Amino acid sequence: MRGNLKERKGIAGKSSLYIIYYPPVFNPVKNKYTRHEFLKLYVIDKPKNDFEKTQNKLNREIAEKILVKRLKSLMLEDHSLFNADILESSLFDFASKFILKKEQSGKDVTHYISMMKYLKIFGGDRLKFTAITEEFIAGFKEFLLTTNMLRRKTLKLETNSASSYFDKFLTLIDSAVQQKYLQRSPITPGSRIKTTETIRNYLTEEEIEKLKATRFKDDDLVRRAGFFAILTGLRFGAIKSLQWKHLEYSKELESWYVQFIDPKPNRPIRHFIAHQAVELLGPRGEHDDPLFPEFRYDRIRSKLSEWLVMAGIRKKITFHCFRHTYATHLVSKGEDLYVISKMLNHKNIKTTQIYSKMPDKNKVAAANRMTI
Repeated sequence: MRGNLKERKGIAGKSSLYIIYYPPVFNPVKNKYTRHEFLKLYVIDKPKNDFEKTQNKLNREIAEKILVKRLKSLMLEDHSLFNADILESSLFDFASKFILKKEQSGKDVTHYISMMKYLKIFGGDRLKFTAITEEFIAGFKEFLLTTNMLRRKTLKLETNSASSYFDKFLTLIDSAVQQKYLQRSPITPGSRIKTTETIRNYLTEEEIEKLKATRFKDDDLVRRAGFFAILTGLRFGAIKSLQWKHLEYSKELESWYVQFIDPKPNRPIRHFIAHQAVELLGPRGEHDDPLFPEFRYDRIRSKLSEWLVMAGIRKKITFHCFRHTYATHLVSKGEDLYVISKMLNHKNIKTTQIYSKMPDKNKVAAANRMTI
């Protein structure tokens, strides 16, 4: 491996100092091999006074020291030319580009963004790659397991949320290793946070009947939107984004459907819905009007609690539990798990398998069918 210091004439009577390498070396910033590294140092072609001559001499000395440093890096770091300087670069700059690339490819980056907020609290907003060691990773893991939620500061961050954020952090670091921002991986085997099995609350058929029998006149929007969510399985964000132009009818299939960009996975979906769900919408509005005007989370959350209390339902039910209700009832009716996965717009069927546990009444029915 060889490297020489060169000068390239530029504009305004200045020449740019650069290093030329033999053979080419890998630049992880540009993700390609290159022979040239421009040092952003310049010399005046025709110095007019002692100051300019001294400046030229100083810049050449700096360039020569950089050349020596680079050649040492090549020998000591297995041809990773830029690693020594990249270690001083910002992890957050790298993360911003990493997350943006994922977002542009249609991936959901919500948990990446949340993870970065926790990372800034733990490591500060000037975090460099030099800080990313095995000890730092272990410390961040412990921080996630013991810290409180950002939105609800009095509540501890749930283990499964901590696990998801930590996985996103490790994915980010692994990408940095692959792109040679780090000389070796600081991730140790078994460092991930194990998830815990959670209870996903849903409404039973009897509880749905209680809600139907409870006339919640104080806010008809909550009632209609709630039943719409139970009948369609759509998330809050998806329902909020729906407009009348998204609702269409297939004469061939004799079915209504909504065709739109699902906000959570940020990908298009054609979602077939029951006639009963369409009846909840009332008279058709204008093309760009929302299906549910004034649909705000704070309003829905407070009014939903009142409706549940009036109906005599004491279990903790959030608006998202209506989605769990939709999936659980489809499972209990014997619907194929793959079909349910597509209806929920899950990318991976493993996500849908959380609903694969049959309700107790199905187990009882199966037990009673067993005779000898």
